[in-house]
Amino acid sequence: MKFLFTALVSVVLVIPVFAQTEISTDTTVYEFAETLPFPVFKNCVPTSTKTGWNRDSIKHCGEIQLLSLLSSNIRYPAAARDSGIQGTVVLSFVVEPSNGRVSSIGLMKDIGAGCGEEAIRVLSALDSLGLRWEPATKGGKAVRVRHTLPLKFKLQEIPPFEVNTSGDTIYTTLDKEPTFQFGIDSLINYLWYQLKYPSNWADSCKTGVFEMAVQISKTGDISVDNVLDFSNLGLDFQWEAMELVNSMQGMWEPAIYQGNKVNTTLPIRVVFKSDETGCEIANERFDNSMLLANEGSILLENGKTQEAIDKWTEALKMEPNNCELLYYRGTAQLNLSKIEEACQDYDQIKSLLGITWFEQLRIAICGY
Repeated sequence: MKFLFTALVSVVLVIPVFAQTEISTDTTVYEFAETLPFPVFKNCVPTSTKTGWNRDSIKHCGEIQLLSLLSSNIRYPAAARDSGIQGTVVLSFVVEPSNGRVSSIGLMKDIGAGCGEEAIRVLSALDSLGLRWEPATKGGKAVRVRHTLPLKFKLQEIPPFEVNTSGDTIYTTLDKEPTFQFGIDSLINYLWYQLKYPSNWADSCKTGVFEMAVQISKTGDISVDNVLDFSNLGLDFQWEAMELVNSMQGMWEPAIYQGNKVNTTLPIRVVFKSDETGCEIANERFDNSMLLANEGSILLENGKTQEAIDKWTEALKMEPNNCELLYYRGTAQLNLSKIEEACQDYDQIKSLLGITWFEQLRIAICGY
């Protein structure tokens, strides 16, 4: 059985923006203040298009953003989940007026089974990623104040399906995955040998990857839900990729859930490389970049984030406009709190594709 947890945290979506308030030299940690601290988010800062905002409206916006951010990413401790432990953990911390960071993180209330430790980890991670707070004020000066933050841990059963924009019920929990009638090896061969390189681009030597979300219905019919052109190859290549998928009508056995055939989606990737004479160098360069990318993924799985970034950087020297590699590297940079470097990769994807598959995240971190 799967569960959805509603607690708090994901990635930093903030910038340090503080009111022009004199900072007190008093190092006392106050329990009360005239104004309390609040998180500052980039999209909560007044701009020329957001006039009339005051401290209260910025505070309200920041608190909503923080709760939304936190609710999606806490790792519910396995011991707490298995024991059905739910409740509220209350964190205590000090907001430093000099830089808006938090210090002296502790627990005012814990529900056990690792929930308190997870709450501390989450707040510390946000702080290291760049979350900053507007400090409290007392007597017109910014002062240190002890603040509290409640985090709710609540288990909710996740339904085994979701409804897409077309109103179709798409199952995400399955007892049996959809299967290609002739086996996985035949599927791999089919995708490789039946894919047609656009004839009018044959001598372009373009290389790249398409990933498609393919819906396989409970009757075995297939259709393409979404297409990602990671290498910005263009519509002619996209057409051939979709034609390949459509040619597999009648070749799939639908997924099974609780004894019934159900709708689901399956990711299918195809690789374009030209067989035209003179394209050997381009193909070899693409193959080598993919080998380096795979090495980077293995390094990341082993916790070697910087080494993975170095591999992807090497791969991008060969394929500088590969948006999948840019995304991998950018996300790894973000995990190392290298916000500027992450935004450079994310914004390059935006400039290449016009839109990204992670646009809400990109805007929140990097701005418009």
